[in-house]
Amino acid sequence: MLENYNNVRAVLNELRQALKQLRETGETYSIYIEKTGLSDEEQVEVLETLGRGHITINFNETDQPVEWYETQFSGIWVGTYKNGRDDSILHTVEVSRYPDVVGAFDEDIMMAEDDLTTWIDAAGL
Repeated sequence: MLENYNNVRAVLNELRQALKQLRETGETYSIYIEKTGLSDEEQVEVLETLGRGHITINFNETDQPVEWYETQFSGIWVGTYKNGRDDSILHTVEVSRYPDVVGAFDEDIMMAEDDLTTWIDAAGL
Protein backbone atom coordinates (compact mmCIF):
# COMPACT_ATOMS: atom_id res chain seq x y z
CA MET A 1 0.00 0.00 0.00
CA LEU A 2 1.29 3.41 -0.93
CA GLU A 3 1.90 5.81 1.90
CA ASN A 4 2.50 8.86 -0.28
CA TYR A 5 0.40 9.57 -3.36
CA ASN A 6 2.21 12.76 -4.43
CA ASN A 7 3.86 11.20 -7.50
CA VAL A 8 0.63 9.53 -8.60
CA ARG A 9 -1.23 12.81 -8.11
CA ALA A 10 1.40 14.64 -10.20
CA VAL A 11 1.02 12.21 -13.14
CA LEU A 12 -2.78 12.34 -12.99
CA ASN A 13 -2.70 16.16 -12.94
CA GLU A 14 -0.31 16.09 -15.91
CA LEU A 15 -2.83 13.94 -17.79
CA ARG A 16 -5.67 16.28 -16.82
CA GLN A 17 -3.73 19.21 -18.26
CA ALA A 18 -3.02 17.19 -21.40
CA LEU A 19 -6.77 16.52 -21.82
CA LYS A 20 -7.44 20.25 -21.64
CA GLN A 21 -4.70 20.90 -24.19
CA LEU A 22 -6.12 18.23 -26.52
CA ARG A 23 -9.57 19.77 -26.30
CA GLU A 24 -8.37 23.34 -26.80
CA THR A 25 -5.58 22.91 -29.35
CA GLY A 26 -5.77 19.34 -30.65
CA GLU A 27 -2.24 18.69 -29.41
CA THR A 28 -1.60 15.13 -28.24
CA TYR A 29 0.56 14.01 -25.34
CA SER A 30 2.36 10.78 -24.54
CA ILE A 31 4.37 9.36 -21.64
CA TYR A 32 6.22 6.09 -21.17
CA ILE A 33 4.95 4.95 -17.80
CA GLU A 34 8.18 3.06 -16.99
CA LYS A 35 10.24 6.21 -17.59
CA THR A 36 8.26 8.52 -15.31
CA GLY A 37 10.38 7.80 -12.25
CA LEU A 38 7.40 6.20 -10.53
CA SER A 39 7.97 3.09 -8.46
CA ASP A 40 6.36 -0.13 -9.68
CA GLU A 41 3.68 0.30 -7.04
CA GLU A 42 2.98 3.87 -8.19
CA GLN A 43 2.81 2.78 -11.84
CA VAL A 44 0.19 0.17 -10.92
CA GLU A 45 -1.76 2.79 -8.96
CA VAL A 46 -1.81 5.16 -11.97
CA LEU A 47 -2.95 2.41 -14.35
CA GLU A 48 -5.59 1.15 -11.92
CA THR A 49 -6.88 4.67 -11.34
CA LEU A 50 -7.20 5.22 -15.09
CA GLY A 51 -9.15 1.97 -15.37
CA ARG A 52 -10.35 0.46 -18.59
CA GLY A 53 -13.08 1.74 -20.88
CA HIS A 54 -14.96 0.00 -23.67
CA ILE A 55 -12.66 0.45 -26.68
CA THR A 56 -9.66 -1.78 -27.43
CA ILE A 57 -7.46 -1.58 -30.52
CA ASN A 58 -5.05 -4.37 -31.45
CA PHE A 59 -2.22 -3.87 -33.93
CA ASN A 60 -0.76 -7.28 -34.78
CA GLU A 61 0.91 -6.77 -38.16
CA THR A 62 4.37 -6.44 -36.68
CA ASP A 63 6.94 -8.42 -34.70
CA GLN A 64 6.05 -6.26 -31.71
CA PRO A 65 2.25 -6.18 -31.43
CA VAL A 66 0.53 -3.40 -29.54
CA GLU A 67 -2.78 -3.23 -27.74
CA TRP A 68 -4.34 0.09 -26.81
CA TYR A 69 -7.39 0.56 -24.68
CA GLU A 70 -9.20 3.71 -23.85
CA THR A 71 -9.31 4.24 -20.12
CA GLN A 72 -12.45 5.15 -18.22
CA PHE A 73 -11.48 8.73 -19.08
CA SER A 74 -12.24 9.45 -22.75
CA GLY A 75 -9.17 10.60 -24.61
CA ILE A 76 -6.67 8.78 -22.38
CA TRP A 77 -5.30 5.59 -23.93
CA VAL A 78 -2.97 2.97 -22.46
CA GLY A 79 -0.74 1.16 -24.94
CA THR A 80 0.97 -2.13 -24.17
CA TYR A 81 3.81 -2.99 -26.54
CA LYS A 82 4.90 -6.63 -26.61
CA ASN A 83 7.88 -8.54 -27.94
CA GLY A 84 7.77 -11.63 -30.17
CA ARG A 85 7.26 -13.85 -27.09
CA ASP A 86 4.14 -11.86 -26.14
CA ASP A 87 5.88 -10.34 -23.09
CA SER A 88 4.91 -6.75 -22.26
CA ILE A 89 7.96 -4.57 -22.83
CA LEU A 90 6.58 -1.02 -22.66
CA HIS A 91 3.49 0.84 -21.52
CA THR A 92 2.49 4.23 -22.82
CA VAL A 93 -0.22 6.57 -21.70
CA GLU A 94 -1.42 8.70 -24.58
CA VAL A 95 -3.79 11.61 -24.53
CA SER A 96 -5.38 11.78 -27.96
CA ARG A 97 -8.63 11.19 -29.76
CA TYR A 98 -7.17 7.81 -30.78
CA PRO A 99 -3.59 6.48 -30.78
CA ASP A 100 -1.67 8.14 -33.63
CA VAL A 101 -0.05 4.91 -34.79
CA VAL A 102 -3.41 3.31 -35.65
CA GLY A 103 -4.46 6.13 -37.94
CA ALA A 104 -4.34 5.46 -41.67
CA PHE A 105 -1.21 6.82 -43.34
CA ASP A 106 -1.35 8.49 -46.75
CA GLU A 107 0.62 5.62 -48.32
CA ASP A 108 -1.91 3.10 -47.02
CA ILE A 109 -4.81 5.20 -48.25
CA MET A 110 -3.25 5.48 -51.73
CA MET A 111 -2.76 1.70 -51.82
CA ALA A 112 -6.38 1.22 -50.74
CA GLU A 113 -7.55 3.52 -53.55
CA ASP A 114 -5.55 1.51 -56.09
CA ASP A 115 -6.80 -1.81 -54.68
CA LEU A 116 -10.41 -0.65 -54.72
CA THR A 117 -10.05 0.62 -58.30
CA THR A 118 -8.61 -2.75 -59.33
CA TRP A 119 -11.47 -4.55 -57.60
CA ILE A 120 -14.12 -2.32 -59.22
CA ASP A 121 -12.53 -2.79 -62.65
CA ALA A 122 -12.25 -6.55 -62.20
CA ALA A 123 -15.90 -6.76 -61.15
CA GLY A 124 -16.94 -4.69 -64.14
CA LEU A 125 -18.74 -2.13 -62.02
